[in-house]
Amino acid sequence: MSTLPPAVSIVIPAYNERFFGEALASARAQTYADLEIVVCDDSPGTAIEAIARAAEDPRVRYERNQPRRGFAANFTHGFDISRGRLVKFLNDDDRLAPRCVEILAAVLDANPAVTLATSRRRAIDASGAPLADDASTLPVSRVSALMRGLDLGDFALGNSINVIGEPTTALFRRADLVVEGDSIFRWGGRDYHCLADMSLWLRLMARGLAFYAASPLSDFRRHGDQEQEKESVRFACLVERAWMVRRAREAGFLASPGHLAVALRALRSRGEAWREAAARDPTLDSALAAFFADVASLGTGPDAL
Repeated sequence: MSTLPPAVSIVIPAYNERFFGEALASARAQTYADLEIVVCDDSPGTAIEAIARAAEDPRVRYERNQPRRGFAANFTHGFDISRGRLVKFLNDDDRLAPRCVEILAAVLDANPAVTLATSRRRAIDASGAPLADDASTLPVSRVSALMRGLDLGDFALGNSINVIGEPTTALFRRADLVVEGDSIFRWGGRDYHCLADMSLWLRLMARGLAFYAASPLSDFRRHGDQEQEKESVRFACLVERAWMVRRAREAGFLASPGHLAVALRALRSRGEAWREAAARDPTLDSALAAFFADVASLGTGPDAL
């Protein structure tokens, strides 16, 4: 194995062994040759280690976390120990199309102004069968395109939907990411969990152009074991959305009063969907009231209210 750093690092912050084999196989099947695959094993068992070692692939670097690190720290550790100038995360239950890295890396190499390269992605179920598109997976563009990062960020914030993709979807330049403290998911002093990927993408897109590939280059899996299925996590997502709009404005997004007004309406709409649940739970009712107060404080005038 060459002692020179690879061009690309695929980082798999592994925990759930159920689908890990498919994720690893998709990383190993990339047509882009100059890469490493960094597996940071945060699981309690030995299955992930067994699969990684059975691959007998010199590109695979396996490391078991002792002690276990948890979500954000595992992603951050993988980023820290990887060596590529370009970085792609791969969730342990997702899959990459064979040309994913090849296509996205070519754009970053050809255009230094691009700070984030992403693509359309498909949702799949536990068995790997495609799911119907929803608002988050509908194409941003029918053709592959370059756009201002601020514009793509405004579109996502205005719709209150992550149209950019999960950690698996995008590729970025290591040098373009400024890490705040000890977590790659910390932005403006707050640690993002539910919207961790968006906190990363917005920081990168504030610095330059974004590229969107119109063909699906990855699959993200939806299944019942995911944290996002829990009510407490879904409400945490709501709270983080308000944090994100505030921080994004400071970074240059939503500069137009009209764009801000659209984003605030989307936040309020999401909050209204929690009214029924909050009526049954005094703690949730109080938290929801705090959310609406936070959203109200973001308004700058009649158009934003």
